[in-house]
Amino acid sequence: MQFEKIKESDKTLIDEVLKKSDSTGSEYSMLYLQGWDFFDFDSMTIAFEEGYVFIRFSPHLLAQDEESDSHGYIFLPPLAPKGEFAKAVELLRQYCEQSGEEFYMSSCRKEDAESLDPTVYEIADKPDYRNYAEYLYNPSDLIELKGKKYHAKRNFISRFINTYGKNYVFRTYTADDLEGVCELFGEWVKTKSFDEYHDNSEKQEKKVVKLALEYSLKYDDFFADVMEVNGKIVGFETGELTASNVGIVHLEKGDTDYDGIYPSLCQMFAAKHFAGVRFINRQEDMGLEGLRKSKESYHPCGFVEKRIVRLVGANAREKAESKD
Repeated sequence: MQFEKIKESDKTLIDEVLKKSDSTGSEYSMLYLQGWDFFDFDSMTIAFEEGYVFIRFSPHLLAQDEESDSHGYIFLPPLAPKGEFAKAVELLRQYCEQSGEEFYMSSCRKEDAESLDPTVYEIADKPDYRNYAEYLYNPSDLIELKGKKYHAKRNFISRFINTYGKNYVFRTYTADDLEGVCELFGEWVKTKSFDEYHDNSEKQEKKVVKLALEYSLKYDDFFADVMEVNGKIVGFETGELTASNVGIVHLEKGDTDYDGIYPSLCQMFAAKHFAGVRFINRQEDMGLEGLRKSKESYHPCGFVEKRIVRLVGANAREKAESKD
């Protein structure tokens, strides 16, 4: 297995394998990998072996936390065709054994982790897994908003449409909109309290916003739309259609002075881009109470639960070494 520095052009090869997989998560999105400092894109390397994709990275110093306690590389779960995950993981284990690298696999789907041989692999004990579970929704639910459980959402959207009538437009983002989107993002940041939003978070998310907008102009499977009222951008949303036919919502920001802005963005974006997908993935809530309440209010049909996988005995050895 030969690892080489990852390039944006590797997206094409990743998508070829992603198309054969049953992936529902965001871990192989190029925006996810390149945008967030935790993944340290500059240190990231990739290998293609026997039809599988392997990615490893060293977490950026600013993103080091209890989840990145590996002293070497962190591996993403191998990307493999449906039904071949365990075989791909075994190839990775053999590589680590031969190279002397530590086997430390992050962001592994719970069902994939639990399908591995428990005499060889174990799931690390992390109490905050729920914070990083990605929310999945049936596309028809978010598009049609049928039934009593979506009554409030329909009311908010109706109120928005009735209030702004011909004065609002939901349209595709263009390069000329960059200043307006950045201005809205800056105003959105001011509404966040210190406890839920830090200076580094702002810099990180601003970087991701600009990259998502850039990707929407560059790739057919990335999208960005803006909501205008009287010519002013009051909301925007970005997303992606994965090769495994899952719609991912990456960013959604709105000016809450415009009543109904968020349900309107959610419904209109889903209807425009995600009518034929298997699921809509609206990402994790990071343990933030307000964000969790919002995501739960759309009634998810499931979650992409993530796990950290080590070799049996690795956790015990690490704890013993830390005591020494």
